[in-house]
Amino acid sequence: MFLTLFIISLLGGFLSGFLGLGGALVIIPLMLTIPPIFGVGVLTMKTVSGLSMIQVFFSSLSGVVIHKKNRFVHIESLLYVGIPLSLASFIGSFFSKYISNRTILIIFGIMISFTIIALFVGDKKNSQNEIEKKNSEIAQNDILDSIKINKKISISIGLFSGILSGIVGAGGGFILIPLMINVLKIPIKITVGTSLGVIFIGSISGSIGKLISMQVEYGLILPIVLGSILASQFGAKVNKKTSPKIISYTLQTVLIISFIQILTKILKY
Repeated sequence: MFLTLFIISLLGGFLSGFLGLGGALVIIPLMLTIPPIFGVGVLTMKTVSGLSMIQVFFSSLSGVVIHKKNRFVHIESLLYVGIPLSLASFIGSFFSKYISNRTILIIFGIMISFTIIALFVGDKKNSQNEIEKKNSEIAQNDILDSIKINKKISISIGLFSGILSGIVGAGGGFILIPLMINVLKIPIKITVGTSLGVIFIGSISGSIGKLISMQVEYGLILPIVLGSILASQFGAKVNKKTSPKIISYTLQTVLIISFIQILTKILKY
């Protein structure tokens, strides 16, 4: 089980740093699917969500350090989305112990489907493409200063994402990213870096909620943490050299694959 979880966390950690996710989007379906295939054990959804929240904490912390150095973190968005998300994440993670495994799976599936719809149907012409074009005309050092956000909407996004991410043990990045791009009008690369910072803030309270409600298998934490820290920083470095279009397409692909995996698990329950 140790080696299996370590390999899974390497993939989740890389995508965390590269796409601005906490990694749970990938790790949750894989932890539910891969161990039984290799005959190393079966993990319940509650166990997986507890481990996932711990993984999100370490991978987001590791990745956001690199994004901050690359000037891809917008501090105002980080605070106005991150603090409400943190409070809501604690509530969701603590009370998730009273929710059945199947219900948590269904909530996770709905979250992914919402994100897919937001990415495909969202007004990309007015959000992503125009913003990237505008930013090409602005010096790199001035991009962050040019971003203005609606504070009330930012707080609402944080609360909405936090309560759901706390329940399923995810950082909420896969919900945050389309909302930050299409609603707050933030460029995708800065969205990725800022989202990872928001996820880190939320994962602090989310992890506490999972721990005090006894939903974390302590013996399985080490491989998850090691793989996440190593791979997340590498993913963040790759992000800097990758075009926004490729990042967007990769995110869409990961979402669709994860949704199929979760849907399969729901139908088997």
